[in-house]
Amino acid sequence: MSPAAALPAVSERERALLATAELWASAGYDGLSVEAICSRAGISADAFESLFPNVEAAAVAAIEVPLAAVVRIVADLFSPDRSEAESYAMAIVSILELMAANPAYAYVSYVARRQVAPSGVHSVYASGHRFLVAMLERLWEGSGLKDQPGCAALAALGAAEAVIRREIVAGRYERLPALAPDCVYIATVPFLGQKEAARLARATESLTENRPQA
Repeated sequence: MSPAAALPAVSERERALLATAELWASAGYDGLSVEAICSRAGISADAFESLFPNVEAAAVAAIEVPLAAVVRIVADLFSPDRSEAESYAMAIVSILELMAANPAYAYVSYVARRQVAPSGVHSVYASGHRFLVAMLERLWEGSGLKDQPGCAALAALGAAEAVIRREIVAGRYERLPALAPDCVYIATVPFLGQKEAARLARATESLTENRPQA
């Protein structure tokens, strides 16, 4: 498993989606237009119209790009040969590396989608959020804790996202992988307790230190 690379932007559709994410990150949703997206992507208006019915559809598709990549990461890393917690820690490392390698997609995933955006964008984000919450809740299966508050996963995910969002807003994308131990601790402590979450965070720190550089 090597550090994530930039998501592909070869086809006209991929270039249009990356352009949408980049413009959205730099100018906000109101800064999106067919003309601006086409100019940045190097495609014609006719090509855009053959791919998307409107700007909102392009924005929704742009949000789906990193979400699909996250789903693939989780599917690849969860294994019966590892505990749920270990698999989750490895997934967090890979997700943060993915976001570091794709700043525009990181911004729209963690920052822009919280701002003014059409309902379709919020719907896609909510779907991704439910997926991550469900993934966290699987930690209850191996947990020795007796209390299982229903909002634990939602609260843990929100806290981890806040840490990530702080670095993205500051433009420190290269720092995202270094957040993995903190995010692992924040996300797992409600399920595993402080001692086991701290152990997992230390193991994650070792994992990130030994990762090959992109």
